[in-house]
Amino acid sequence: MNPEVVKKAVKEVLIRIQSGQNLKCPEFVDNLKPIKDLEKFDSPMSLLASGMIARKLGLKIQPKTNVFGDKSGLFTIKKTVELICKIANEQQKQEPAKV
Repeated sequence: MNPEVVKKAVKEVLIRIQSGQNLKCPEFVDNLKPIKDLEKFDSPMSLLASGMIARKLGLKIQPKTNVFGDKSGLFTIKKTVELICKIANEQQKQEPAKV
């Protein structure tokens, strides 16, 4: 999956969530860590965002998969995009070839 398409989807979802709560959105740069840098964007909210991004991109992200961080730490936008691309590529490999 094209990283720019993924990045655009991530940005749109995060802006939607923040604006829906009347919260500020900082500039979306690759080193932004949403769970740390976005107001009221906590772990439960990040799981919701993960699902929204999956639907937007037509992917299946497991319900407990948080694309914004894990036990190793909080992810930057860049790492989030890389993870989503990895998930998309794995799913694409598993799909039967279209004839």
